[in-house]
Amino acid sequence: MLTAVVATVLSVYVAGHPFIPQDAQIERDVQATDWGPLALSFPFFSWIGDAKGFVFEVITFAAILVFNRRAWIFAAGAVFSGGWYVLLSHLINRPRPTTSQVLRVTEHPGASSYPSGHTIFIVTITVVLLLCLGYRFLPRWGRVAGWVVVALLITANALGRMYTGAHWPTDVLGGLLIAVAWLTLLVSFRWISSRILE
Repeated sequence: MLTAVVATVLSVYVAGHPFIPQDAQIERDVQATDWGPLALSFPFFSWIGDAKGFVFEVITFAAILVFNRRAWIFAAGAVFSGGWYVLLSHLINRPRPTTSQVLRVTEHPGASSYPSGHTIFIVTITVVLLLCLGYRFLPRWGRVAGWVVVALLITANALGRMYTGAHWPTDVLGGLLIAVAWLTLLVSFRWISSRILE
């Protein structure tokens, strides 16, 4: 519930303040940093969007139907996190970063900048994979390791979206909060959580 409230407050703020100076400073700092081997993952997070992400979702859902059919309801509900992206990107028409505001823009998506759809997708797909498949097949220590991997992937995606100049930091934060709020809501229903956590 708290995550949903914070996501709502951030969305309202961004709607009224399309350009936030602190956003630009953080983005320039991210772009000026040498991320070493982590930067090798950034092109992947640019590539995985659009139709390729949809194909990955279909493959993931099929795997869940085969290996943990009880969890299908959570996976199906999680897909609707993308609906929040569609709704908010139409309600909040925020311009993306430009080369006059940040150090580089190497990716030029056409849609509104807020929220980051890639971030919503990465958070959703990694959490679904861990809860629907990881919790069924991994030992307790493996689940902990799984959450570490999920956190690393989400962080790498967030940095990559800013590093390429595709999104502002608050776009990425908004995407993260929206996805977490939606997934948390789904898990809060006992008839859904019991299928993945028990």
